[in-house]
Parts: sequence; C-alpha cells; structure tokens
Amino acid sequence: MSFPSQPMSLAQLDQNAFLTKFHYSIERVKFALQSYDNFKQFVRIELDEAIKYIEQNVNKISFDLTEDQLTLFLLSNIKNSHVGIEAYHENNQRGHCDITIKVHNFIWHGEAKKHTSAYSYLFKGYAQLTERYSSGTVDSCSGGLIIYSKNIKCKAMMDSWSKHLAKCAPRIHSCRSVNITPCAKNPLVFYSKHTHKTSGLLYEVTHYPINFYHDPADPNL
Repeated sequence: MSFPSQPMSLAQLDQNAFLTKFHYSIERVKFALQSYDNFKQFVRIELDEAIKYIEQNVNKISFDLTEDQLTLFLLSNIKNSHVGIEAYHENNQRGHCDITIKVHNFIWHGEAKKHTSAYSYLFKGYAQLTERYSSGTVDSCSGGLIIYSKNIKCKAMMDSWSKHLAKCAPRIHSCRSVNITPCAKNPLVFYSKHTHKTSGLLYEVTHYPINFYHDPADPNL
C-alpha cells in the first residue's frame, strides 16, 4: 500500500467529503431519471427523511400552525434546486395543488390535510388530488395524501381512514373501484390504486401520516 508523500490538510479532506456528498446527490437524481418507478422510489425516500425530521422535532413544531405552514416546512426539507429537485407549494395544476415534487419531466402531486376527528375532510383532499389536480399521465401517475395528525393512536386512525376510503372512493371514481394495499416497510402507511378517469392509467396514492402527538410523562421533557 502506498501513501501520498504529503498528507492532505484538514481543509482538503473536508472539501473532498463535501464533493463526495454532492456527487452522491447527483447519482441519486440520475437514478430517479431512469424511469417513473425509480422516481417514485426517490420521492418516497425523500418523504421518509423529511417526515422523520418533523416527527423528531414535534416538541418544537406546533400542530397549531396552519396546513400551509406545515407543508412549507415539509417541502423545505425536500427541495434542492441545485441538483434538479423542485418542490412547490400551491403550484397551479388544474387548481392550486398543495404539493408538487418534480425531477425533470417526472411529477408527483400531493394534498396535505390536518386530521382531528372526522374523515370527510381527509376525503375532500383525496378527491381533490385524484379528481381535480392529477392528470394521471405516464409521467405523473402517482401522488400522496399527507395527513397531519395529533392522534395518540395513529395506527387506529389510519385503519379507520382506510375503511372510510374503501367505502367512499368508488362513489367518485368513474371506474367505481379502489384497491388498497398496506406498505411493507411502514405499517402506518398504505397505498390506494384506481384507474384514472382522464388517462385511463392506474393512479397510485400514498397515504402517509405525520404524527405530532407529544405528551411525555415528565412535563419538563
């Protein structure tokens, strides 16, 4: 094994580490551009990380913020225009869609809603996403419903939402059906699929909660 005659300075090591991270970011985007399925994987990982960051800081992020404020905070942890990741709030997409994530020609739309008790409000967001905002084209055939919740039993809430969706979604879709499947990597998340009215292609929605419940036994925590 050979070693350089003169070791690099700490500043040079830091610069190399920075460039390695930057090149890694570019490689991730190149992966996303290979296919729409790759792009969906990319968006999901970005969402996972952004939502994890919010949930780790719910002691400092108030659930009393508006939906728009919470969504802007979520998107700020995804957008990276320097490597081509665009994340917009209320971008015009057949109306003012809450979330648009775009890498080159691939697009993912989302609606973000607060949940308190009734599921009709969540369903309104789902209906807006699937029947108004989405085009369902080959480069835009998936989206998500982000659910801001302060429910102590998040899994029970998501199970109830899944049942409500299964009952109500066929009433608004021209295909008169919806297929719901659990997420293998996160039991709080599930997917719904239906045939899009406009494109005739399958449209997939990721239903993803962000849990703001925080009530430590020690009030000083």
